[in-house]
Amino acid sequence: MKKILFLSVFLITALHMQADVPPSIAFSNPQSLLEIGGSVQILEDKNDKMSVAEVMASDQFRNSTQKVPNMNLSSSAFWVKLNITNASQAQNLLLVLSQPIMDEVTLYTIDPDGHFTSIKQGEFQAFSKREFKDPDYIFRLHLLSGQQGLYLMKIKSSDQLQFPLMVGTETTVLEHIASKNTLSGIYLGIMLVMILYNLFIYFSVKDKSYLYYVVYIILIILTQTGLQGYPFQFLWPNWPWLAIHADIFSPSLVGVASLAFLHVFLRTKEHTPKLYKISFVFYIVYAINLTLAILDIYKPSFILMEMNAMLVSIYIFVVALIIFIRGYRPARFFLLAWTSFLVGVCIFILKDFGVLPFNDFTRYTMQSGSAFEVILISFGLADRINILKKEKEESQAKALEVLKENEQIITQQNVMLETKVKERTNELSLANLELNKTFNHLKETQSQLVDAEKMASLGQLTAGIAHEINNPINFVKSNIKSLKRTVDEIKDLLERYVGLKPDAALAENLSEIHQSAKEIDVSYSIKEIDELVHGIDEGASRTAEIIKGLRTFSRLGEDDLKKCDVHEGLNSTLVLLNNQTKDLLTIEKQYGDLPEIDCYPGTLNQVFMNVLNNAIQAVSENHGNDHQGRIIIKTKHDDTYAYIHIIDNGPGISPEVKAKIFEPFFTTKAVGKGMGLGLSIAYNIMEKHRGKISVVSELGHGSEFIITLPKQL
Repeated sequence: MKKILFLSVFLITALHMQADVPPSIAFSNPQSLLEIGGSVQILEDKNDKMSVAEVMASDQFRNSTQKVPNMNLSSSAFWVKLNITNASQAQNLLLVLSQPIMDEVTLYTIDPDGHFTSIKQGEFQAFSKREFKDPDYIFRLHLLSGQQGLYLMKIKSSDQLQFPLMVGTETTVLEHIASKNTLSGIYLGIMLVMILYNLFIYFSVKDKSYLYYVVYIILIILTQTGLQGYPFQFLWPNWPWLAIHADIFSPSLVGVASLAFLHVFLRTKEHTPKLYKISFVFYIVYAINLTLAILDIYKPSFILMEMNAMLVSIYIFVVALIIFIRGYRPARFFLLAWTSFLVGVCIFILKDFGVLPFNDFTRYTMQSGSAFEVILISFGLADRINILKKEKEESQAKALEVLKENEQIITQQNVMLETKVKERTNELSLANLELNKTFNHLKETQSQLVDAEKMASLGQLTAGIAHEINNPINFVKSNIKSLKRTVDEIKDLLERYVGLKPDAALAENLSEIHQSAKEIDVSYSIKEIDELVHGIDEGASRTAEIIKGLRTFSRLGEDDLKKCDVHEGLNSTLVLLNNQTKDLLTIEKQYGDLPEIDCYPGTLNQVFMNVLNNAIQAVSENHGNDHQGRIIIKTKHDDTYAYIHIIDNGPGISPEVKAKIFEPFFTTKAVGKGMGLGLSIAYNIMEKHRGKISVVSELGHGSEFIITLPKQL
């Protein structure tokens, strides 16, 4: 029963299909393309849910009344029914939909028994999947000579829906493509020449107007060629999403670029400040429009874009007209160029709305208008150079007149000035003598202060050395007293042994001597002598080490340039400062493998002394006697320089103090604890070495002084 019911439905559908077949379109001339848009039937599928069987069974098809069917802007899907007869001798016919900006185009070939095959194309899929590598949608009909075929074409797009349909042989279709590509190539060539021309002028005169205009031309090219599908073919063939959305992105960006160029070229901010502010409303609308497009809210985005583009076109025309009326010469070229472009846009839009026929003239009129616009504005930009040149010449002429007037005034004033200059010269000569005296006095004072600072450092150093030497000397002195007493006891004992005589009292004398040896404990005395001698030796060694450090530090007679070991200078300085660091803070040495470098040893050690002394004082003030104070000395080098890093965990230095730290007489110490010349002297010594001294510090994070020395002078 089910099989019978299905067969009945199929037969009724098939009969209905045969009954609704449109009149046959006979293709007879293989030498030309046949336009068939006026001989098809069209069905609107508002919900885009109808199947092929439902479409074939529908009685809602309407005959096309236009040579190029125009469905305007619609979210519906449209079905086009075609009945084509190959009345020519050609064996292969092609069906062409010459409208590249369709989102989806599907051709269904209906067999006599009701079955169908389909081929899908459109911007929804990658360009590489097309059989014919052309922006137009081209399908093979597989009609031999004398055959008739029934076809359905489903078309859907978020853009303007126009169906320029043609049938022809492969040869005529390729000729049509070549003709179309030639026109587009001429347009693209004109635009590229204008880009190179304006770029050349931009690099010559550095006027940003030309750069804005180049960006505007590039966006115009993308927009105009986008209507022909070329960007999808050549720029983003594997990015269908961009191909669909580029129809909104490119025109929107062109609108933004045209407003920006208008403001730069016509100086709207100066000539029409109120209208200039209005333009920001259009920028906001374009931003909303682009956001909607990105979110795939396509139809509202397209409508908003077209409305905004219309208002922007009117706004630009009005602004240019007002500025032209006010006498600004470049507005003449801009107004003429914009008018030619608007004429092309109007013809294109009238074609979209069916007021004008769809043909090559109306189809390419916007490209022609944009080409004329670009050429005319380029003339305007070139004329602007002449205007700027004329303005420059006028300003130079005025400046020359002013200079001549000033020359006369100066000549008159020179006579008066010469007299005053002579009087003033005498006064200055007297003042100069006084200044020389003052300057010499200041130099003497400065020299005295530097010497005083050195003496203060020397006094502090001497006190520390005296304290350091006093400790081992006292230790030696006290040990010598004990050693003398012990040696005297041993000596007395030895003398008694030596004085023994082999007589009757020998045994008694030996007994007394043995008793004395027990009393003084000879073994303990010998051990004590060893310890005392060792202590004296250690004190003497410590004294010798201090003397050696002092001699190394002072480098007497070595202020000439020579090679020296930086580590030796650092170690000798630390020996002399040992009194200030002992039991109060930790010195950590992280020495690298430094070679000997060219330097002035005596003055370089003075730098180490001043920097380390400051670091010790800072750490002592910050940590007191908590034994947490720490100073790290790092050394390293590269191909050119040696680096000494002295890092402390003191209180750090504020930015205000750090900016003045190397200035003479600047100090943060209390009165009587230095004159602020230590780091200034170190800075000058580093300049003599062609090196530098810098500081990295923050309050609460300690300080790091970096001494940079060239390895060769």
